[in-house]
Amino acid sequence: MKYLIGQTRNSAQVYVQLIGSQAGKHISRQPQLLSLAKEMLAAVTLQRQDIRLEYDMKRPIGYSFVIETTDKDVILYGRLLKDDLYTRFVKNGKPLSTRYLSVALSKGSDNNYELSDIWIGRLTPPRPGSSDETTESKPFWSNHAFILDSQPIQLQTVTKTCPY
Repeated sequence: MKYLIGQTRNSAQVYVQLIGSQAGKHISRQPQLLSLAKEMLAAVTLQRQDIRLEYDMKRPIGYSFVIETTDKDVILYGRLLKDDLYTRFVKNGKPLSTRYLSVALSKGSDNNYELSDIWIGRLTPPRPGSSDETTESKPFWSNHAFILDSQPIQLQTVTKTCPY
């Protein structure tokens, strides 16, 4: 189901697939992401093909569940359900209030954009082992982690040993 979110300052329309996309999963859990995205899009000009963007909303909009870790934190690695990559988790972390909204967009042949992902918080490098891993991925994820909460994890994959 393709849904029109809004348009950019340079009049490009932005759509999201509400079913089957990463953005759709996040929006289903946090419906306010649609209104935040519409507000952000009206203020930006998009031109490149593939875009990863973080936008300062200039006010607190929610909490970030990716935090910096220290040697004193209890760290676990595991694969989320329906995911082939390991994710780094921290136990007993506290979410941080944030003003940032991050998005991933791709330009289509019609010069409009599709929102492939959206989340509250700062832009982070892709996880190690992903097809879009960068040189920043391992250094970043070696001292940052998702706060372990109620994520559905494949229990047989949980380990304290770094898999990458």
